[in-house]
Amino acid sequence: MKISILILPLLRILFLGAALSVSFAKAQSYLSVYGTVDMGLAVNSASSGRADTFRGGSNFGLISGGQSDNRLGFRGGESLGGGTQVNFVLESAINLGNGTLDQGERLFGRQSWIGIENKSLGYVRFGRQRSFSDIYLSDLTPFGPGDFTQATMGTSFGAADISRLSNMIKVETALMDGFRLGLGYSFSAQMPSVYTKDGRLPMTPGDTENYNYSTQNNMRVVTAGFQYYNGPVYLTGMYDIYYPNAETAEGNYRPATAAVIGGLYDFNLFKLSAAYGQTKNGWMNALQTVDGFVQYGSFDNQNSSMVFDSSVSVNSYLLGVTLPTNEASDLYVSWQLAKPSAEMQQNSAFSIATQSVWSLGYSYKFTPLTNMYVFAGYATNYSLVDGLTNSTVGVGLRHRF
Repeated sequence: MKISILILPLLRILFLGAALSVSFAKAQSYLSVYGTVDMGLAVNSASSGRADTFRGGSNFGLISGGQSDNRLGFRGGESLGGGTQVNFVLESAINLGNGTLDQGERLFGRQSWIGIENKSLGYVRFGRQRSFSDIYLSDLTPFGPGDFTQATMGTSFGAADISRLSNMIKVETALMDGFRLGLGYSFSAQMPSVYTKDGRLPMTPGDTENYNYSTQNNMRVVTAGFQYYNGPVYLTGMYDIYYPNAETAEGNYRPATAAVIGGLYDFNLFKLSAAYGQTKNGWMNALQTVDGFVQYGSFDNQNSSMVFDSSVSVNSYLLGVTLPTNEASDLYVSWQLAKPSAEMQQNSAFSIATQSVWSLGYSYKFTPLTNMYVFAGYATNYSLVDGLTNSTVGVGLRHRF
């Protein structure tokens, strides 16, 4: 009886969806289903740092989304005429290993927005969306923000991994003479956040996961950037500002900022990319060993997070190469550096040092939609912890639909 109660509504939804698809086609509307399923096997190990506060260890097992996060999405819209349309996206983040939802267990945690778009002008969208750091840097790094676990650009450029912001108004121009500009404002990003000084414990949690419509007492974010395409040349830059919850910060914490500029050149035989970034007054989603143990990126599918700390000042660097070995396969190599300022090193509660990360990856396409991948990485002074090393090796299979 209980099974029938659950199945019947699902059948109705499926039949309704099929009927809507037909009717939408007649009304110059569309509705499509898409997604990614990605599962891998990885081993990740870290040594202990010089300070007893941080302990090492290892993990081995299946990982959900080694190359790309798993997702199920619905994309739709309707033409308003004159090259203008209303469109929307509802996209769930899925842990393929156990079937649960990622992104804070939100039903549509990856994206949930509605907007108006004009082919000649651009778009305006409202809802939970990708930041411009996530979008514009995706075309720059060989491994992509959030992809290939430790190899992700977010390991050294924290803002690159802040891929989803809630309650955001977002505007982006159409591509004009190779240029595209974007600007977004989140009234409440709803990111788990803490407030600390000089990396010291205990940390003060902030009420940043709720939206109370009191402007100052939400964690707000401004995200902005540009793209430029000209033949083999790709240039991009972004600037994000994270405003602390005023009630929690009590005037003791400054807005955290992240700026990145980079470029890519396609030599036909290979692609060479480089980037420079600067992060101040906090760190976004990575280098967060402040809770006393190493967070293994390969095995962590949590929502983006934020640490506000006015002592943080980090310069980040990236060099990357994408080498097509044949029509079906690509080889990826990257080197990253995250260098804390001298003042940050002096004020830190524990010994920190410059982080260096080497990453190697390989992808083979069985078809345009299905590929296998292998990746490996090694980091010294991982998460800026002096003496801490971290290594990871993984293999996986990905299919897109």
